[in-house]
Amino acid sequence: MTERNKFRQLLAGASVLAAVAMTAMPAFAQNAPEESAVDEEQAEIIVTGQFLNTGASSATKLDIPVLDTPFSVSSYNSEFLKAIETTSVSDLYRYMTGVQRAGNTGYDITLRGFKAGGNDRNTIMTDGLPGLSVRFGSPPTIGIDHIEVVKGATSVLYGQAQPGGFINLITKKPLRQTRYEVTLKGSKGIGELDRARTFLGSADATGPIDADGKFLFRVVGEIGDSNGFRDFSYEHPIYIAPSLTWNIGDSTKLTLIGEHRNVRTHYDTYLVAPNRDVSLIAAPTTSYQEEGDYLIERGTIGTVLLEHEFSNALKFNLGYRYVDHFDAAFGFDAVGFRNATTLTRRARGQENKRTYSFLDANFNADFNTFGIEHKMLVGGTIGKETSNFNRLQFFNGPATGAQSLDVNIYNPVRNAQPLSFYPQFATGRASDLTWRDTTQKSKGAYISDLISIGKMIKVMLGLRYADESQHIVELRTGTPTQDKHDTAWLPLAGLVFQPKENISIYASYATSFVPVAASAFDNFGLNPFKPTKASSYEGGIKAELFDKKVTATLAYFDIRKKDTINTFTCLTGAQLTAAGIAIPPGATIAVGNCSAPVGGERSRGIEFEISANPLPGWSLAAGYSHTEARVSESNVPVQVDSRLTNSPDDAFNIWSRYDFAEGPLEGFGFGIGVAHIGNRTSFLPTAAQPTQVMPLASYTIVDLGFYYKASENIDLTLKVANLFDKRYIESAGFTADINLVPGQPRLATLSARFTF
Repeated sequence: MTERNKFRQLLAGASVLAAVAMTAMPAFAQNAPEESAVDEEQAEIIVTGQFLNTGASSATKLDIPVLDTPFSVSSYNSEFLKAIETTSVSDLYRYMTGVQRAGNTGYDITLRGFKAGGNDRNTIMTDGLPGLSVRFGSPPTIGIDHIEVVKGATSVLYGQAQPGGFINLITKKPLRQTRYEVTLKGSKGIGELDRARTFLGSADATGPIDADGKFLFRVVGEIGDSNGFRDFSYEHPIYIAPSLTWNIGDSTKLTLIGEHRNVRTHYDTYLVAPNRDVSLIAAPTTSYQEEGDYLIERGTIGTVLLEHEFSNALKFNLGYRYVDHFDAAFGFDAVGFRNATTLTRRARGQENKRTYSFLDANFNADFNTFGIEHKMLVGGTIGKETSNFNRLQFFNGPATGAQSLDVNIYNPVRNAQPLSFYPQFATGRASDLTWRDTTQKSKGAYISDLISIGKMIKVMLGLRYADESQHIVELRTGTPTQDKHDTAWLPLAGLVFQPKENISIYASYATSFVPVAASAFDNFGLNPFKPTKASSYEGGIKAELFDKKVTATLAYFDIRKKDTINTFTCLTGAQLTAAGIAIPPGATIAVGNCSAPVGGERSRGIEFEISANPLPGWSLAAGYSHTEARVSESNVPVQVDSRLTNSPDDAFNIWSRYDFAEGPLEGFGFGIGVAHIGNRTSFLPTAAQPTQVMPLASYTIVDLGFYYKASENIDLTLKVANLFDKRYIESAGFTADINLVPGQPRLATLSARFTF
């Protein structure tokens, strides 16, 4: 027997032992573990020993329990992050109910079946404000205190957003207790695909600056070096986030947060599927880029958070966030297929700049009218997002000759010349070399009121006025300026019935909208498109049972989206005539990519999520979602009732951890996680390709964790991700048959955390 096979059997045996240990835990459980140190201002929403907090403010912008919130909201705390032991937020998604990865950027996710991307600024927010430090990679977990996931339409409080919901990353803030933490991590691929290795060091220091605790500080930092499992892949991340809290008085607090992240990686467009056939995908390590291709990202952020209490009944909150982001990619794109074994490529150089400048301010007033209690929120948002996308090179290689960039799909011989060898663009294709500058301005005013009628009934009403404008300038090709202006009134209503103080039965209605990009145009070069709007209906039950040792939410949702837009290759005049489409007198026939209103989409289903601390030392979180996300209306008849892309009908997850408090195994702990993602599709059908939707198979991943508290100040963790080395496609990107993201093979990570 080879050493590798022995190791596989050892891992398999370890997983069985861990499962047995999980079932045997009650026999060993005697005493509760020590409570983790938390800031007193956070203590009211944290239940020690559970992975989910009992309070979350993101859904309502109010500090209220989850039981009082008429929406589905989950708050995954720091214990959850430590138990799963990962450096990237995106690695947590499969253990978050209703959330799935849907591409190769940090913004590419699906929530309740609806996909969001890089232009959806409110899909992933930080401290309730838009803008990440990176666009392609995932946010790091080192700077995150906890993560709140809000499901359903949320435009009433946040403006334009996809109707599935959003993720809010709550950053680490300065604490009153002095605390220093240093973490060292090393990872190694184990199995057939064992190229992956990582070395990572991070530090987290916090505490008071002066004796009175008027000034508090925190500095979080991380630096690393890693190789991925794919050919040539690597990552060199640098991250630092200093923050300062000034307790100006008993009723006023100002927090300043800085963040800088710099990442260099190998440029990668991932796997391809000839003929939209996943059985023809090459080995998961296959890269179609050259070894020297690279992507760099830099993000610098400043955040201001101000809290002031005029009285116990009136509070003012202000948040401002500015993001300056730059990324540059130089390499060879996968473009399409010459035939079943040949991939065409493009020589590409691009620089992108983005800025976000957003301010949100609100007043929170508690008052009583004729015995009826109110928690009223009145606020406004103003902001600007800019992007400057400059294509420096965009040359599609020909089939033959010295400038051909074709490679074999299964044995890519990468021998391209340097990018400088190739033209900036192909002959007659100067218009491909775009340089687009976009400014989006957002204004909004909102009001909501949580009304308590007696002890059992709560009613929430809300309304937002949204004003969104876009201005686009093509700086190189001279395309005329494009402008678009949209406004909307967005209502919200919710009802909570609490027959007991630990049980809530709720129902809600909410709305969302997303303006169509000003750069979109129809076959005649016009942009008559309405914003895409959605209505979300939800009902369910929430419970805190057994002295809050178990919290659970069961929800039914029905989200209806209308005025969706589809992109296609513009039809020629002859094609329009053949299709019976009248050409208006004097109209100009557009070329390139055109857009048209497709119709609508609908997602409905059920979600169940539970967090439990059944016995001292034992924590678990689990969830199941059944999501029927379908095209409900379309001008392409074959699309009606088709599954939305990257959305599984069924998904299940569980993470369980047990720590021994005494006995011969005192200090040891075991954790096991299982995540199942159901079948998905990569494309919507078209009239030309009604059956080639490229289905992606379901997969189940098992992760295993071993924990050891070596001393009061030293914690060790060994995690084996993808224990059984499952091969799977995690997601299909923007152009699905040439942007297929393979899943991470088996990876072992050893972490040592020192606190003092």
